This record gives sequence, C-alpha cells and structure tokens, in this order.
Amino acid sequence: MNFDRALDFFQKYLQTELGYSLLTIREYSSDLKLLADYLRQKKNIKAQEPLPLNSIDKFDLGDFLADLILERNNDPRTRNRKLFALRSFFQFLVRQEIISEDPTHAFRSSRIKTSSEPVYLRLEQARIFINAIASSEQKTSIRDLAIMKLFLYGGLRLSELISLNLNDLRLDADPTIRVIGKGNKERQVPLHGEIVCTLRDYLQWRRKIKPKNDDDQALFLSLRKQRINPRTIQLMVKKYARLAGLDNFGEISPHKLRHTFASLLYKETKDLRVLQELLGHSSVSTTQIYTHTDPEQRRKTVDKMPRF
Repeated sequence: MNFDRALDFFQKYLQTELGYSLLTIREYSSDLKLLADYLRQKKNIKAQEPLPLNSIDKFDLGDFLADLILERNNDPRTRNRKLFALRSFFQFLVRQEIISEDPTHAFRSSRIKTSSEPVYLRLEQARIFINAIASSEQKTSIRDLAIMKLFLYGGLRLSELISLNLNDLRLDADPTIRVIGKGNKERQVPLHGEIVCTLRDYLQWRRKIKPKNDDDQALFLSLRKQRINPRTIQLMVKKYARLAGLDNFGEISPHKLRHTFASLLYKETKDLRVLQELLGHSSVSTTQIYTHTDPEQRRKTVDKMPRF
C-alpha cells in the first residue's frame, strides 16, 4: 500500500471509528501531507508517483522532525503536535498489519522551557490531550476519557469526581450531574453534549462490571472493581499528558484540568458569577485566580494602543 492510500484509510478511521471532528482530521492530514511532500523531495519521487510505505524508516522521520526545527523554524510545541500526528498514523498502520514496525517509536517529545505562567492547557493542547486518550489502546480508555472530560467540561475537583455515584448522573433532556463539594455543599453542574455521549458509552462498559464490597453505586471503578482512588487518577492524567506529547506533562494534574475548564470558560463568557457557581466556590475572590490573561491576550491588548 502506498502513502496516499494509507492516509485515506486513516482519515476514514478517524472519522468513522473515533468520531474526530473534520477540523482535527484536517490538522492530522496536513501534518502527514507535509511529511509526504518532504519525503518525495528527499527521495526524488515525483508528486504524481506513489510513495511506498515500506521506504519510510526512522531515519527519514528523524530528518523530517529535525527539519521542522532547523529549517522551518517550528517551535518545539509545534514539533510535538506533528510528532503525535505521525505516531497516531504509523501506530494505526501497525494495528491494521499494513506495516510491521512503527518507525516513530524511537522519538520523544521535545522538552520546552516552562515559564512562570499559571499551568493549564490551552485549547489546542486540551484537544490533543483528549485525542490521545480517545486513540489509545488502553482497555480502560472509555472510562479514562469520561473522567478527563468531566474535569475539562465540568471543572470538578478530584475529591468530587471520586465520590460520584451512578444516581448523581441525569442524562435526559436536561443533562446534569449532582456534585457534593467542600462543606458538603451540593451543586448541579450542567453537562456539555460532548461529555453526555461519552458518559453513555462509559455506562455501557460500566454495566459489565460487578463491583466488589460496597462500591456497587460508584460511578468510576478501578481495574480491581472498587471505587477508583485519587492516586490512580493523578497517575492517569500524567500518563496521557505524556502520551499526548505535552511539553509540561509533569506539571499536568487533575487540578490543572479544573483550572483549564475555568480559564477557557471565563475567556469565552467573562461571567465570574456563573463560573463561581459552577466551580462551587463560596467566595468570588477564590474564583478570580482563574481570570488571568494569557500572553496572546496581553499582546493583542497592547497592540491596540494608539501611536504616540
């Protein structure tokens, strides 16, 4: 099979099997087409000629990734995103037995210097993070995806998520989840349509498990069929952050995902009162820590200054 045919096969897989958005599929395809153009030029293969998959090895990919930094001036974050697209593509080909070995296994994500900015995921990073979970081969990936989406779409605390029971979910016409927060205060968090679909898929998986002890009502279970514990989720977050190639994966935690929810929601709505209620804060002053600006916002604001 040649590269173009394999790419078409991969695109259909992303759309029909994983349900990726057209925007995400275009981003993956763009990165892979960039690789194909690079390899055709390197191997003197004309554009109309097929690019054999078996001609691509780890040395070709190493040259391509180096070219991104040295010649195209891509920053390490962009290089990591392209590496993830390549890795997803070649791992898919191995699973489909189209090729026998994944040539991306030898490459690690680039390390990027961190700044003093608050640690949370930008929108693009959050999408890559979720895509990494959705495309993983973990047998618990459907559970893990539901957990991560509750952090990112609901802003739950780790302790709140651990305590969730099956009867806290309402997935009818007005989907919500009942959350017991600090001080035993109860709040209803509306559920985004994206996570409703994921939770329904997860519940089908959950029904096949017979919990041990008194954990029959627990929403999220561990592989030991008990209520999942905090440490498992903390390690899970870092594992997927690393798999996604996030440069600061060691700093990503459940609280940073809650911070991501708060930061992105405030950026969209500028409604501090609603954000306070969704996060379960007793004081609005606590919520204000999530109203920081990012470097891009500050740059755009400064650029609006008149000339002197």
